Amino acid sequence: MNVSRPELIHRWNHKYSILSVVSFPSKKLLFAGTQDSKILVFHLPTYNLIKTIQLGNSTETNTRSSVLCMTRSNDERHLFSAGADSLVRIWSVDNNSMKNLINVEELATIYSVTDIGDIFSITYLDLLDTIVFGCQNASLLYLDNIFLRIHAMNSNEEIDLNRLPHRRYDKFFDSFGPTGSGAASSSSLDLSPTSQTINLVTTNTTNLKITNNTILEIPSENIIKYAHNGFIYSICKMCSSFNCHFNQDYPVPSSMESGDECKYGYIISSGGDGVSKTWKFEKIQGNGSIKVSLIDEDMDNEDSVLSQTIEFPFLYCGLSDGIINIWDLNTKQLISTLNTTDKSDIISLSVFNDHIFAVDKSGITLFFENQIHHWNPNQGNLLTSEIFERETKGQESLPSLLTGGNDGSLTLWDISHLFSQRITPMKTVTSGDAYGFTAQAVPSRFERTASWVTYQPAMVNSEEMLKTLRELISYQTVSQTHDTQQQLQTRRCATYLQQLLRNFGAADSRLFPVSNGANPVVFAHFKGKGNSETGEKKRILWYGHFDVIPAGDTEKWNTNPFHLTCENGYLKGRGVSDNKGPLVSAIHSVASLFQEDKLINDVVFLIEGNEEIGSPGFSEVCQKYRNIIGEKIDWILMSNSSWVDQEHPCLNYGLRGVINAQVSIWGDEPDRHSGVDGGVHREPTTDLINVISKLQSEDGRIQIPNFYLPLKELSATDYAMFQEIMKEANIDKKITIEELIINWTKPSLSITTLKMSGPGNITVIPKSASIGLSIRLVPEQSVEQVKKDLTEYIKQTFAKLPTKNHIEVTILNEAEAWLGDPTNHAYQILKEEVTAAWDMEPLFVREGGSIPCIRDLERIFDAQAVQIPCGQSTDNAHLNNENLRIKNWTKLAEILTNVFNRL
Repeated sequence: MNVSRPELIHRWNHKYSILSVVSFPSKKLLFAGTQDSKILVFHLPTYNLIKTIQLGNSTETNTRSSVLCMTRSNDERHLFSAGADSLVRIWSVDNNSMKNLINVEELATIYSVTDIGDIFSITYLDLLDTIVFGCQNASLLYLDNIFLRIHAMNSNEEIDLNRLPHRRYDKFFDSFGPTGSGAASSSSLDLSPTSQTINLVTTNTTNLKITNNTILEIPSENIIKYAHNGFIYSICKMCSSFNCHFNQDYPVPSSMESGDECKYGYIISSGGDGVSKTWKFEKIQGNGSIKVSLIDEDMDNEDSVLSQTIEFPFLYCGLSDGIINIWDLNTKQLISTLNTTDKSDIISLSVFNDHIFAVDKSGITLFFENQIHHWNPNQGNLLTSEIFERETKGQESLPSLLTGGNDGSLTLWDISHLFSQRITPMKTVTSGDAYGFTAQAVPSRFERTASWVTYQPAMVNSEEMLKTLRELISYQTVSQTHDTQQQLQTRRCATYLQQLLRNFGAADSRLFPVSNGANPVVFAHFKGKGNSETGEKKRILWYGHFDVIPAGDTEKWNTNPFHLTCENGYLKGRGVSDNKGPLVSAIHSVASLFQEDKLINDVVFLIEGNEEIGSPGFSEVCQKYRNIIGEKIDWILMSNSSWVDQEHPCLNYGLRGVINAQVSIWGDEPDRHSGVDGGVHREPTTDLINVISKLQSEDGRIQIPNFYLPLKELSATDYAMFQEIMKEANIDKKITIEELIINWTKPSLSITTLKMSGPGNITVIPKSASIGLSIRLVPEQSVEQVKKDLTEYIKQTFAKLPTKNHIEVTILNEAEAWLGDPTNHAYQILKEEVTAAWDMEPLFVREGGSIPCIRDLERIFDAQAVQIPCGQSTDNAHLNNENLRIKNWTKLAEILTNVFNRL
């Protein structure tokens, strides 16, 4: 990423602070709200200030109507402003392209009879025609059917302006002092005949006078008192496109009729109590009124939230002391916390394509891909910001950053150089500040491509499948790293899969949260129609994973690992073979059957994001949500393996288990010099080598007690299968049948890593040393028993050494071995379909690798698992230049299309 200082496009100056900003990209306008009760309107193509709208009394400097927050309608026809005078103003914004004129008129003023104090935050729910705003007195207020109300009002109705908050008597400001008299304030001034007319707006540049303003009162029932225990600094609205899966406790069925999505809206409010609360706004059928429900208050930031913004599916919260919390809105989990170098309040936040711009008094801090870049725009203390896409003469959309400061400056920055790739057009762009928020981003990759009753096509052909796979590969879903960028990528991928499955026709699609903030599990359910004669149907579970192994040194790849490349009949990229490619085949086969009304059996998908690190928390998710996944599962299917050669299709019925452990030994002394301290003390590395050497005999036999005790001899049937494999498969001729048996059916112990403290100089004695062990197990062995025996044996061996050093044995992850039944009904159906597709019978094989969750799935759902490998032996899964033959990929989809209905 190029982190050079953004280029300043333009700077405007005003005498008073710029408190709020909002852009109208299509109309090429910028609006800025000021401390001295003005709204400044700027024309982007010419950078001219074309209008100055004065709120309140224009004959004197007035800060009683400071514009603290603004927002707009999605169609850019209306502007909404609010602030220190407790009023919300609604403006129509119209530009006459023929005459090159901009007309801004105040349509209505909204007030409350309750003293609510300053209005700090505001948003407009377009589909519900409802304005929502948060106030100083901790109340959340809303007014529904705004434009219907405006049209219904009698323009000749007499309005009592003294009911407005800035005209009402105030017990504090207007009370008599100790002398028994008080100075006249604006609330006690006599109104002149001119001011008696409803003329609340004038402008010093156009002499605009509006005499037709409508006054709307917030009904008392529309005031949610003490919505927070503190000022409500920010409100974010959720785009309606995501209402269907925003909260897993309120799923919207895929069968809902077209137009029903207009009945719902969601916002997130945050404030001084540190809690980000989710509210549901629902239009009641019949009278059209709005029902408001608090549906979630679990996102507790434990500090005041001064600003927030959304780039779906993430909520970004700006706190005090330079802290930014990032929440996953699907699972309500805090996934990352960022810190600015200057420990100041985050007064404003803007996000664009995972680039986080945090504004505090010292300037702007940019977070992206674990890099932090700070610059000072020289605007005093910054107070507000927004990112929007500015169209150039060539119709190119360039992301731009707009900032306002307490020195009265408004600056426009070009940030397009920060993005190395072409920017995906967005309907609206994220921004938020301590006073307000504009509508959040809707990246095109998340937009619904079909209505609720017309599903996104999911055909089983390479072109349609490639579109899905290309998107999946672009997400760098590496689960082994825990940095912010990787977590955002992985959770975006989970959200993409969730919506894809819903768009394809899933009756239910949601994300299950995993404990300790691990990546979520994607769930989806496609309903089969049942047997045409009996109505009976099975319930089949497809297991897959969307996380991948790191790409390593990308210089050793022939292609970009996270950009799908199709070349010479092969797919190339990280995850094409393990496991995104096979996953896409399964999804498209089920979805195509469903959309053609041919799906007989129910199919549920469980797609996790932590398989490559041992599936932590996956079993707990399956147990917790078993009532949703299915109390009765008939078969478990997966494709997480490969053929034994390049020519023969295979069916896998056995996997070894694994225990990955780390043995660490350390001393109390620091790293030392071998010339000074060599031979004086017992050295940790020497102790470690002594201990590890006792794990195996000289002939390679594993010395862990009871290790071989439960093992059984290979059956004659299995031996015959292995002989057939050696005869038919094009396996390396150097490999003997004995070696194949050892690899697939015998346990093993491997030393995989060796790490030491210190700089690595040959003369330095390390303070600590650790070694990694990978132990492969067979079905007869108990993981728990081997862990116990391993730990006890290592510690007993260490205890015999004359040393003062310390030892620790850590189990990193584990997986049970699995042995399926190749004679069962599912394997026989797969055998028939594979034979028909490839014109040859599949080889029944086992494998030396492991799948962490397969035995847990069988136990939890009381069902047998079967596995159909997709790729060839040359796929290079986990290695450089991972690939998958397109023929294998599409054949798998064709096979599964038949299998899902035949089981």
